Amino acid sequence: MLKIYPIAKLQTVSELLNSTRHQILLTGSWASPFPNTPGVYIFRRGESIIYVSETGSLPGRMKDIIDTRNHTLRRSVGTKLYSDRIDFTKSSSKQRFCDAIEKQLNQYIVSNLTLSFLPVSLGRKELEERLFSVHTPEYNSKGLRITI
Repeated sequence: MLKIYPIAKLQTVSELLNSTRHQILLTGSWASPFPNTPGVYIFRRGESIIYVSETGSLPGRMKDIIDTRNHTLRRSVGTKLYSDRIDFTKSSSKQRFCDAIEKQLNQYIVSNLTLSFLPVSLGRKELEERLFSVHTPEYNSKGLRITI
């Protein structure tokens, strides 16, 4: 079914796509400068948008990227990159990867991914859905999306 997006939403999409790309540092304090607001965020690898999501707290969610148990993107990237290793064990919300994979995953994220975000109080789910439908990010779970 065709979704209709108001012009304001399309402008907001453009604002997010053109917003600052932040390098990911994966330190305990790296999320502190983010505004303590709800918002939509995207992870990129080069020019490709690989993950889109929304959150009620930007700094809280950015802290989550440090721990594999707390962020789907970390689990998905780690599985894709390292599942062929002999020391690979699938991670979950209760279990991290082994220390060697966690270390390599941290290095990969810091070296290859950037983050952009846009504070959005109202309509952040709609903005996330719009970005997902246009860009089809590699690491988003496609089965969770519902078209109305």
